[in-house]
Amino acid sequence: MLRFLRFGTLAVLITLAPSVAHAEWQLKPFGGITFGGTTTFVNLDDVAGSAKFNLGASVLWQGNIVGLEGDVATTAGFFSGEKNLILKSHVATVVGNVVVAMPRRVAQYGLRPYVVGGLGVMQVGFFDNLNVLPYSDFLTAWDLGGGATGFVNDVVGVNWDLRLFHSFNTQKPVSGFSFGPEQLSFWRATMGLSVRL
Repeated sequence: MLRFLRFGTLAVLITLAPSVAHAEWQLKPFGGITFGGTTTFVNLDDVAGSAKFNLGASVLWQGNIVGLEGDVATTAGFFSGEKNLILKSHVATVVGNVVVAMPRRVAQYGLRPYVVGGLGVMQVGFFDNLNVLPYSDFLTAWDLGGGATGFVNDVVGVNWDLRLFHSFNTQKPVSGFSFGPEQLSFWRATMGLSVRL
């Protein structure tokens, strides 16, 4: 067993060595829309699935193929609509991801597509006008998606991204804020800059 672990560790290090040698850091501020939401939360304004504006940023360490990313984003007014039953609301996400990109030598100076997935948390909050159902809590979540980055020079590029965010099934007792276990999922489409650091 010990021999197998040593061999596996050596194989991983050999595989990652070229990637580490050509690694780079990128900062990616972005904006976009959150849409297609489904939830078990009490949705008084009935707008959890509608398009809402989001803002965020990610920091990426990208090797030749494999990368690691930290991503933070927020969507204000996620549960707020024209009925004005929800005074204010938001959904924020903080996730750590593994990124698998097309090798740099293949992409050359064109678009470099990638797939991304990881784990993190959602911070969900909504406050109704009568203050009867105020709610704020963290849900563990996963995300999965993909995108493409194209650089216009050696430093600055443009990034397009589409991801699905989904909370894990919770074992908490059902609260008065949701129909069944608390769950939330939605799509996030963004466009932003990619700056090599």
